[in-house]
Amino acid sequence: MLKLPELNSLHYGDCLEVMQQWPDETIDLGYFDPPFNSNAKYHQLYDTKDDNRGTRDAQLQAFDDAWRWNTTAAERVANLLDAPAHPAHQVIEAFAKWPGEGGMLAYLSYMAERIAGLHRLLKPTGSVYLHCDATAAHPLKLLMDCIFGPENFRREIVWQMKSRSGFKSRAANWIRDHDTILYYAKSDRATFNKQFEPYSEEYVARSFTQKDADGRRYRQRGNKRYYEDEGGIPYGDVWDDIHSFQTATRSQEYLGYPTQKPLKLLERIIQASSNEGDIVLDPFCGCGTTVAAADKLNRKWLGIDISLHALEVIKLNRFPGRAIPTSGIPADFAAAAQLAKQNPRHFEVWALNCASQGLAPNDVQTGDGGIDGRGHTLLQPDESNSKLVLAQVKGGKFQLSQLRDFLWTLEREKAAMGVFITLNPVTSRNAQAELLRLGTVTVGTETYPRVQTWSLQEHFKGQRLRMPDMKNPYTGKPLQPSLQLML
Repeated sequence: MLKLPELNSLHYGDCLEVMQQWPDETIDLGYFDPPFNSNAKYHQLYDTKDDNRGTRDAQLQAFDDAWRWNTTAAERVANLLDAPAHPAHQVIEAFAKWPGEGGMLAYLSYMAERIAGLHRLLKPTGSVYLHCDATAAHPLKLLMDCIFGPENFRREIVWQMKSRSGFKSRAANWIRDHDTILYYAKSDRATFNKQFEPYSEEYVARSFTQKDADGRRYRQRGNKRYYEDEGGIPYGDVWDDIHSFQTATRSQEYLGYPTQKPLKLLERIIQASSNEGDIVLDPFCGCGTTVAAADKLNRKWLGIDISLHALEVIKLNRFPGRAIPTSGIPADFAAAAQLAKQNPRHFEVWALNCASQGLAPNDVQTGDGGIDGRGHTLLQPDESNSKLVLAQVKGGKFQLSQLRDFLWTLEREKAAMGVFITLNPVTSRNAQAELLRLGTVTVGTETYPRVQTWSLQEHFKGQRLRMPDMKNPYTGKPLQPSLQLML
């Protein structure tokens, strides 16, 4: 029997798989801030470009950079096309004709499964906010219409992210300074509490000119209308009073997380579409703005993310000193071995996260060309023309042939370094001889094995993988040293 987990908890894994474990109609409010452009690549990294795209639209090209059409995407679309009862079946059928096979269809089919999963979880009084940008806002609206019903569309909220004061940009086109938030209700019974912008002091002094015996300001329009009772000016669907961290990167609230949203933005959404004690779910919780806002406003919450780094950021920065239940992460070696058997893909992503925050998991589950993860060193090794680091994860018994295949992959991809991750330490003398033969690389002033093995058994003994400084695989910027060591 499905049941909700302990509330006020975090969950590691693909949100689709996690949500499938929970019962229908148990969530009051959902907020989606999914990956939606090439600067926020979720859990993929592609450093090469396809030279055969010609002059395709730049927006679609951005998706091709981040969302590749591969066997995983093809299987996902085929499953949706073969399931006429799935709420997204018809719109995916249309998308399969246009734009057709490619990064956009890969993305939309990925989102279709997860939006439908959240729709199932929402109570009849529930609602959802989907955060996106112009790259995919319009096809996502069609997807939401198909799953929620067009009659349950409530508003397209325009969030103006940047202050117009002192605005500078080198853009040759209209300056992009907004995101779109699609707001849908589960039914006409959905909770909504109107939100107000407080009156300015000047307006209060000018409009509420009279005072009663208790000193309370009011204005006389037929009946007395007290300032305290009016609430203020109702917010519309253009929010220009909350600015992103691009204009305030030194704010104490900013954690350095690439897609972090301001707390005030989530507070407005949560106050409007839930009540105290309600359950708020963020399936792509990132650095935890949603769960922090829900906690602050006395809501219950659940957060899901496929990045161990994200969950650690939440626990260390959002709830310091507080024990936050976290599921899906093996607590010991036995649990890791069990995960490798039960869910190899989940194990693979988890193992890469444990190894280095500079390694991004490959989205391809089959036919991955011998590559499970990839990243880039901050500095180029002296002995290589590349900064590329490749990784492979094996959850079964070590086989020398697998290591040799990986070494061949490194040569094929002209990678600077390689990491071969296993459950148990590799003790084979032949394997060690192969690695010694490959020698070392020098990065900056430090020397590292060109290829090294590392095991989850070593992880649980506190033995970290020794790696040079890496780039953040989701931004291309230097990975903060404190975050490299966090896990």
